[in-house]
Amino acid sequence: MNTVTGLPAPDDLAALVDVLLAADTADTADTAGTGRAAVSDTARAAFAAERPGPLPDHWWLAVPGETYEAAFEVLGLHDRIPVTVRYGLAAQVHDDKYTPEEVHRVFVTPEYAGWRLIYAESPLREATWWPHDVIERLSAACGRAQVYFQDPLADAMIWAAAEDGTVVRGYWRNSEPEWTGEPLPWEERLTVEDFEDEEEFEDAYPEPNASEEQSFGTAAARLSLHPAMITAETPVRGHGWLALTVAGAGHGGFGGTPQL
Repeated sequence: MNTVTGLPAPDDLAALVDVLLAADTADTADTAGTGRAAVSDTARAAFAAERPGPLPDHWWLAVPGETYEAAFEVLGLHDRIPVTVRYGLAAQVHDDKYTPEEVHRVFVTPEYAGWRLIYAESPLREATWWPHDVIERLSAACGRAQVYFQDPLADAMIWAAAEDGTVVRGYWRNSEPEWTGEPLPWEERLTVEDFEDEEEFEDAYPEPNASEEQSFGTAAARLSLHPAMITAETPVRGHGWLALTVAGAGHGGFGGTPQL
């Protein structure tokens, strides 16, 4: 691995160029062939210039880089095109349209330190993809999968890890019970003694499997990687993908202008 993202295969790059030309992001005053060549060159240059850096850390999924291809089928994603990280993240700002069926854009990042992160603004924020269910389905196909979610306004936080179709460990603030599975080796288990100073500590007893590690950021750093901690030195492989939740819906009509 190195710190330069990979260039898309020719056929994949051609699919991206089709989308860019359809969106009128290129100067097509010349012949169609000349315009297409210029857009292709611009796209190649954008991928070649890309370097890893911090990514959003509000909600995301993580799957192993070696098995991530299975995620497209599990999540019902179609018509994927290669995209830069800038393009993929911008697509999350305008991630839905109606054809009249509701369609979402989902961004799968390049592989960072062995992991691919999946951003799906509306499906995750609105819990259309129920957190434990989606990682159980993903892990059944990819071997492992994780979900991370925070909503400061609602004081909600979720982190969970699944293996081979089963959630093995997770924390879900505002859920009852909050903890799933047994503490992992890096967690510090909570005990009744930790609550003896509470005014009514009998009501504050922790769950038997509770730990100090409630932070989704700590869990992400331990289980895979924390997106906000990605740097120019983070090993990276491949390139990002943008896919649709409805086949044949087309990449146009979402709002915003694609930016390589």
